[in-house]
Amino acid sequence: MKRLAIPSLAAALVCLVSAQNPNPQQGQNQGNNTNQPVADAENRTGFWDCSLPGGNFTIGLGKICSVSIHEYSVTGGRVTEVVIDTEGSVCARFYFMEPLNVGGNLAATGIIKDRVADVLESAADRTGTDKVWRKVQKDYPLATHAHTVDYRLQSLANLQAIFGSAKGAWMSGRGRSIRITE
Repeated sequence: MKRLAIPSLAAALVCLVSAQNPNPQQGQNQGNNTNQPVADAENRTGFWDCSLPGGNFTIGLGKICSVSIHEYSVTGGRVTEVVIDTEGSVCARFYFMEPLNVGGNLAATGIIKDRVADVLESAADRTGTDKVWRKVQKDYPLATHAHTVDYRLQSLANLQAIFGSAKGAWMSGRGRSIRITE
């Protein structure tokens, strides 16, 4: 019994330590490493360039008026949104939607939801089709955003990386290229 207790305790300690000390480099300044979901690097173009699975947004740094991040509630969920306002007529919105858990988190529901997501992801990969749940959803004409380009992200960390990249490029006056490969 004691032989099993020590290795089990050591494994638990390693898990706790690694959970308390996540990789500080994750999602930041990864250069061209394609194994990382976020690659953010300085460029010499004078542009901020953002490439996502759902599209690409490029803007001259001198055309950016503001970079903001905020959070708001919608029916059944919460949205965290990065907005890049421009001198022109286009505004870029990058957002992450998170459903609210009503009545707490039920383990069985979470397991089923995760399994369905895995099956859908696998089926889309095998058939080479677009992953519809990753696309921006609009209810025309009720929710149109004239002169707005929308990008939906699958993780809050990636959204925060976009905010940091855009704000850093704008404030420093140095171009940046960020690639998200969710």
